[in-house]
Amino acid sequence: MAEQPTLARTPLPEPKQAHAGYYAFPHDKLRRRLRDARKTPLVLVACGSFSPITTLHLQLFELADHYVERTTDFEIVGNYLSPCSDNYGKPSLVAAEHRINMCKLAIEERNSNVMVDEWEALRRDEAGNPLYTPTPDVLERLDHQINDILGGIETSDGSTAVRARIMLLIGADLAQTMADPEIWPPAHLDVLLGIYGALIVERPSQCDVEQAILPLKKYHDKIRVVPSFDNDVSSSKVRAQIRTGESVLDLPESVYEYILAHKLYRDGPLNRDLSKDADKVIDGDATPAPTRPPVASNG
Repeated sequence: MAEQPTLARTPLPEPKQAHAGYYAFPHDKLRRRLRDARKTPLVLVACGSFSPITTLHLQLFELADHYVERTTDFEIVGNYLSPCSDNYGKPSLVAAEHRINMCKLAIEERNSNVMVDEWEALRRDEAGNPLYTPTPDVLERLDHQINDILGGIETSDGSTAVRARIMLLIGADLAQTMADPEIWPPAHLDVLLGIYGALIVERPSQCDVEQAILPLKKYHDKIRVVPSFDNDVSSSKVRAQIRTGESVLDLPESVYEYILAHKLYRDGPLNRDLSKDADKVIDGDATPAPTRPPVASNG
């Protein structure tokens, strides 16, 4: 099994809250030993706003699992959601604490083996302001946590440990934007696709996946296309349904109840803080959005 190369970079600091015991890297559902000696361990990461998380977000992992098991030399040992921080500046973004809670509720309801890594969402600067984290940094840090801190994944007989391969899990609609250097700096793609790679799930109602990945031909050996069904579920569609009082069918029931209980997404693109200042409403446009690739399929 070929080891995945990693960058010689100093790991990014933990979130400020980590020093108070608030954050710990989740690995309770990370399978620490391979079942098949012929396979390479694989960890999938989906980054996005998840505002809110939908049934489709978790279905992406299920589709990927089905594809990987039957058509590749990989064995999935871990799945992660990484919600972005409040610094993203997207008008429809609700507070990170809400989004983290909804992700956990969806996972619990579906009895999914996905984990929520809160690191990206919780990072703060010295003044306590949310920090924007480029997606390559998210994958590099997860690579460091699993392969360096935890020591990788044991072979099926337990005789040794090997490095897990880390890959990005995205929809084809997001892949379609990767040819635009104004959205995705080439240096970021060299890390995301050149070093780590991606599983790209078809979104037939959104775009032609073959056309979407055509400009990414230099990374084709690190890209795999996951077949999917025609599904137009999106977080933006769900938000619109909530604002207009329509029936919402594409949310886990527990997430829908959470949204109603906290009155989320009813007043347009507002971000409500859950801190002691809970009544303060933060206009998503008040904080300039950093140059961050859009996560079209993930939030």
